[in-house]
Amino acid sequence: MEPNEPLNAAPQPDAAPVTTQSPAATQERPAEKPRAAVRVTQQFVVRMQRGQNEAALPPKGGKPPLRATYNAVGQLLYRVGTQAEYTCIRLGRGIRGAFRLALRAAAALLRFVGGPLLALFSSIWDDLTAPARRFASGVRHMRDAARAEAQAGGSGKRAGFAYFKNGVHAYRHLIGGALRYLMPAAALCVLVFTVQEVLGSSFSLGVSYSGDFLVFIENEGVWDSAEKMVQERVMASEGAKVEWDEHPVFELRIVDPAARTSASDLVDKIIAASSDKIMKAVGIRVNGELIGVVEDGRAVQQLLDDTLAAYNDGTHERVEFLYPIEQVPGTYFTNSVQDTTMVLQALQSSDVLSVKVTDLIEYDETLEYTTEEVESDQYNKGVRFISQRGRDGTQHVVAEQTSVNGSVISTVPVEVTVTEEMTPRIYTIGTREAQYGVSTAAGGSVVGTGSMTFPVPSLSYITTRFGSGHRGIDLCAPNGTPILAADSGTVIEAGYHWSFGNYLLIDHGNGITTRYAHCSALLVGAGSTVTRGQQIATIGISGVATGYHCHFEVAENGSLVNPAPYLGVS
Repeated sequence: MEPNEPLNAAPQPDAAPVTTQSPAATQERPAEKPRAAVRVTQQFVVRMQRGQNEAALPPKGGKPPLRATYNAVGQLLYRVGTQAEYTCIRLGRGIRGAFRLALRAAAALLRFVGGPLLALFSSIWDDLTAPARRFASGVRHMRDAARAEAQAGGSGKRAGFAYFKNGVHAYRHLIGGALRYLMPAAALCVLVFTVQEVLGSSFSLGVSYSGDFLVFIENEGVWDSAEKMVQERVMASEGAKVEWDEHPVFELRIVDPAARTSASDLVDKIIAASSDKIMKAVGIRVNGELIGVVEDGRAVQQLLDDTLAAYNDGTHERVEFLYPIEQVPGTYFTNSVQDTTMVLQALQSSDVLSVKVTDLIEYDETLEYTTEEVESDQYNKGVRFISQRGRDGTQHVVAEQTSVNGSVISTVPVEVTVTEEMTPRIYTIGTREAQYGVSTAAGGSVVGTGSMTFPVPSLSYITTRFGSGHRGIDLCAPNGTPILAADSGTVIEAGYHWSFGNYLLIDHGNGITTRYAHCSALLVGAGSTVTRGQQIATIGISGVATGYHCHFEVAENGSLVNPAPYLGVS
């Protein structure tokens, strides 16, 4: 800055900006070429700026100053605003012009249509009001004529009447013109009023039957429904229908809807008017079957109540008739109604009044034991014995006992309580194959089959087993129970022994023998031949024994062995 230059001096617009760079910087940073986008922006700014301030334009190829950019943006905004304002003005002018055109079209249409209508209505109005206007004018003139005649010394009333008469004669055509409009209008009003009243009225059918007027109904469908209901109510004969000798007469009337009668109410009217054919009565039905019809059911009901009261002393669970008896009020044929006394006698002479009495009783009864069979492979086939004794149980029963006329006909348990469980009898059935065989002995007359059957089929239980000084096994059963031969063979001993009691000894061949002791009776003797399963004795207590049983022994070549394996028992 020069010493004499003011501090706030503005830069000269014509002065080009001066950029100071060091020589080194100038040499190190070569000038860069502007990009394409920068060149386009500079050209836009130049075009917007041109014509506004040519002095502010940069030299050709130079960078536009910031002021030129501001001016360009301002010019752009100005042009946009001016164009928008002009567009809005043109739009408003167009809308205003269209509105004016529409108004002119509406006015033309109104003149085209409304003109004749206005003329028509104006003519009609003149025709309608002409009599009134002429009458008002005539009244004024009539008063003036009467007043003038009175001032002249004449009769004012006569003059006024004469003026009125002349006026009516002169303008009578005006009254005819008005009536041409008023009469159709009055007729239309009368028509509208009449239609409205007729449509608003409630029409009903008056019904006359058998010469008597009955009721008002809405339509004939109500009568049809009522007639059908009457036929359904007639119960004197199954499937019968009422044959009508007369038909109703209908008459259309205007009445209040509240005065109409429904189909159900009409039924009572029809029945009352048809008393010679049908009537209200009470039907007596037993088990659903109609057995009589009475006019009044009170006497029948009294008979039913007295019959039940004779049995109902308050100690029974239920007291009722054996067959359901009901009284059914309804509509019946008049000729089917019977005398009450006859119906009562018919009821008492038949069994329809049988009374059923139900009582609750309690008792204990025996619960018998059952029998079961259990297979076991611990015993040989053919072994069958009682492994568990059966024992009866008891149960407490609450039952309904039904009696008819004092005789018990059924007892039905309703509650059963077991007080002592029963024990079933169980039979054990052997399924195991025999574990020994018997061959034919030399010289033996009878040889066993090789498989022993159980000698006491009705065995109750086994007590003493083989061993510890006991020669065999004890098979217990009741006295007299059959004893069978375990296998085929020859009886070699049959007699009595102080210890064995009655006994048998059978040789089965091949060195096998069996003994049966303590028998009550022997059915074979020594030397007899027996077959497998043949009865040879009965259970007893002979000899040294403390209970009914069969002492059974098996010997092989004279040596006692355990019989259990032969019999298939453990």
